[in-house]
Amino acid sequence: MANTDAPFGFVPYGKLLSADWYPVAASYATAIFVGDWVEITNTGLVCKIFDGDTRMGVEIDATGAAGDELGAVLAILDHNGDPVKYLPASSAGDGVVAGYVLVADHPLQEFLVQEDGDTTPIAAASVGLNVAMISTHSGSTVTGRSRQEIDSSSVNTTNTLALRILKSYKNDEVGSAFCRWIVQPNPNAHFKSSATAI
Repeated sequence: MANTDAPFGFVPYGKLLSADWYPVAASYATAIFVGDWVEITNTGLVCKIFDGDTRMGVEIDATGAAGDELGAVLAILDHNGDPVKYLPASSAGDGVVAGYVLVADHPLQEFLVQEDGDTTPIAAASVGLNVAMISTHSGSTVTGRSRQEIDSSSVNTTNTLALRILKSYKNDEVGSAFCRWIVQPNPNAHFKSSATAI
């Protein structure tokens, strides 16, 4: 059966190992959706809804290159702590924080994601290699769901990519466009202090 082209971002696969809330800077230029892959910005932001504590902010990983990778967005709050479907681009928020995202942030967390299959689809022999994510499609403002994918043309042995390919998903047709894969953060790229084992 042919794979279906229906990108949905990143979804935790198996047990959720850990998650925490992270702020997004006011006026951040990119909309954030549930299922988007984010990374640490190394910028401390004062979180008014979390008793004024200061936490490192996050942003969309726009390049898919290895950096301070964190994980996938599970839920979103505006700057007042009210649930929203997505965080619009350039939200002013409270002048410091545009909103907050709950992120599945454990370095061993596995995620389900679709490949884009834009050139050569990911082959079975690619299991264990690294891959970048790609944001070709905009998230849905109706459902609040991401449409990020992994970039099939980026698969490589180098540690300069954000994710590691673990296995294909169920009965998807490997070697054909839009196959779904199980991935996790590249161990050489995950933000080292973001999560602890349960």
